[in-house]
Amino acid sequence: MKADSELIARDPDCGLLRRDFLKVGVGFSVALTLGTAIVGCGDAAKTPASGFGFLRAGDVELFSALAPAVVIELGKFEAAKRKTLVDDLLRNLDGTCSALGQSSQQELRKLLDLLAIAPLRYVLTGVGAWNEAGVDKMQAFLSRWRGSRFATLNAGGNVLVKLTSSSFYVLPASWPPAGYAGPWPVMFNAVNS
Repeated sequence: MKADSELIARDPDCGLLRRDFLKVGVGFSVALTLGTAIVGCGDAAKTPASGFGFLRAGDVELFSALAPAVVIELGKFEAAKRKTLVDDLLRNLDGTCSALGQSSQQELRKLLDLLAIAPLRYVLTGVGAWNEAGVDKMQAFLSRWRGSRFATLNAGGNVLVKLTSSSFYVLPASWPPAGYAGPWPVMFNAVNS
């Protein structure tokens, strides 16, 4: 019996075993704890950025860098319009995060806090400063996470992409470049009356 369990534990085709998953989870928790202890986390880092209810300054930098990597249509706009759209995207995203239930907010906050610690961010994403990353580097990071065999990274990548894209595509200015003519006026008026 012991030989069978050892064989399963060593067989690479068996996938990630429960104890390996626990090691990964414990590893991320330890990394977050150590990173916070080493880097520190002052009160300023724990408060929302100016004009936001949930997003902190580091979160705003992250999603500002993610936006052009996730939403290809942003490249179709001139720089001033693109900046306005990213600002609108950030406000939508902040509203979405603020409306989440407390447990969902806590889980999202863990992910964002992990990505806010520069040494951990570099190890996990290959990105130093968000504002210096560029579209290609951000897309590579997202691709690695979304294709990861680790459920935590995979889920984190999916959450980042979904929050970013959905916050953009609700903007009426995003509809024409995406090929969407907008809601059918008769139906829109009927639903919203």
